[in-house]
Amino acid sequence: MAEQTELKVAPRTIMGKANKRLRKEGMLPANIYGHKEAPVPIQVDAIEFDRLRRAHGARNIISLLMPDAPVETALIRHVQHNPKTGKIVHIDFTRVSMRERIQVNVPLNYVGEAPGVKIEGGVFLHLVDALAVECTASDMIESLDVDISSLTDIDATLHAGDIKLPANFMLITSAEEPIAKIAAPRLEEPATPAAEEAATGGEAANTEAKSSENTEA
Repeated sequence: MAEQTELKVAPRTIMGKANKRLRKEGMLPANIYGHKEAPVPIQVDAIEFDRLRRAHGARNIISLLMPDAPVETALIRHVQHNPKTGKIVHIDFTRVSMRERIQVNVPLNYVGEAPGVKIEGGVFLHLVDALAVECTASDMIESLDVDISSLTDIDATLHAGDIKLPANFMLITSAEEPIAKIAAPRLEEPATPAAEEAATGGEAANTEAKSSENTEA
């Protein structure tokens, strides 16, 4: 079941370049989009938004509480950062109904132990961090556990279609896409004859040089 969190917001009358002043006051400009309704410009307390993201991530459904207005149920659609400082400069929210089906990227949490690593000495590679799925907004989950105990051999691979999804979830990512595998360990390459000859030649040269020094002494 999707976890809902609340965030207090306020109407925004400052637009364009004037948003710079808004940010100096500790507020972030934002917009609410979706459901074929007109975008609503709002402002969000920067500290409160950062606290929400740290505690709940960016995938939970958020109840946007605005004075004298109906509660807007939304998801974070996009967070824009300053490329130099990394600070958040703008947020886009998208409206959702708890009954509608939506497409989301669900993070993967790899669990268990792969025999291909423990017994065969392979290297575990996770190739994908999240799966695209479709589900009812009320059924959203924070992550999917992926059991890697079936990876028994070198080159054993898990594909997106191998993951068991909750009821009423539909996979959007291609079922054939590899998401994890066991790779062969990297072995040191044996020295080539040319390399061995060069090394031998170098040792011989050093020996001759030392012999010459002893003779001169």
